[in-house]
Order: sequence, then structure tokens, then C-alpha cells
Amino acid sequence: MAENHELPEATIQNILDQDSLKWVFVGGKGGVGKTTCSSILSILLARVRSSVLIISTDPAHNLSDAFQQRFTKTPTLVNGFDNLYAMVPFFFNFAFWEVDPTVENEDVNGPEGMDSLFSDLANAIPGIDEAMSFAEMLKLVQTMDYSCIVFDTAPTGHTLRLLQFPSTLEKGLAKMMSLKSKFGGILSQV
Repeated sequence: MAENHELPEATIQNILDQDSLKWVFVGGKGGVGKTTCSSILSILLARVRSSVLIISTDPAHNLSDAFQQRFTKTPTLVNGFDNLYAMVPFFFNFAFWEVDPTVENEDVNGPEGMDSLFSDLANAIPGIDEAMSFAEMLKLVQTMDYSCIVFDTAPTGHTLRLLQFPSTLEKGLAKMMSLKSKFGGILSQV
């Protein structure tokens, strides 16, 4: 029989009282007010924490509209606060790997060509650039010294796909490696 653990009441005060809370993700369906809620939550956290950062992970970035202030990829002090910062990373606007358009199909000979081919195939996996961008952003925020970071996320569908991406990527890469081991020798002979 499962132990009966009493869950705390679902209130903003319980979130504010959680001193060990380092990251808060505000998510939901498109149009339900995620940016409004994450902005209000970050303001309330700034009243009880030494420093708070709010980050928009939504490519449609509405954070600047919510605070009526332009934000960039660098944490910027929110007007009227001395401990609330906001940033809108532009990681989601570029891919980390690019396929070289100057490489012709006949340049795929040999082991180096096979590696290039499989690298290009990996780059064709839908969502890989967004997932790698999100990973880069998480590495960045881990180095930042804020008492709490609030993430204003993209709509649920995008966020769920992003969270499922590691297992999708693992399966896709396993399949590609299987194909490489099966056909690598044959294709390098062509």
C-alpha cells in the first residue's frame, strides 16, 4: 500500500515559501496566459528572493510586451526592480550544425564521406536545432547565479515535444548507427 503523503496546498504562497526551489517552469496550452502568470510569479519571487531571472523559451517571445521593455539574450534588469532580470535568448533562431551546400554527392566517398553523410542525416531530424538550442540555454543558466529562474515556456505541444526529444533522438541515432554498420562498408566501396 502506498504511503499517504500529504501534498501541500496548491497556492502561490507555497511556491514563494519554497527556499530550495531553483527553477520554475510555467507551461500550458497556447493563449492561456503563461507569460502573464510567469511574469507575475517572477515579480512575487523578486519580493522574497535575492535575485530572480525570467527567461522566455517561447519562439514567439511576449516577455518584452508584458514588461513594456525590450529584452535581449543578455539578462537585463527589469525597470522598477533591483533584483529582477529578464532575458529572451535567441538560441532558437539558428542551428548548431549546418550542412555544407558546396559538398557534392560524389564527395561522399570513403569513411570521412560516410561520417559527413550521417552527420547531414542527423541534422535533418526535425527539432534537433531547437533541442540543441534548449540544451545550450540550460547549460548557460546553470552557470548563472540567481536565487530562482522562471521559465516562460512555449505552448504545451512544443514543450512536450522538446521534453520527449532525447528519447526520440536516441532511437533515431541508434537506427542510423545500425544502418551505418550494415551499409558503411558497401557504400564506401561505391
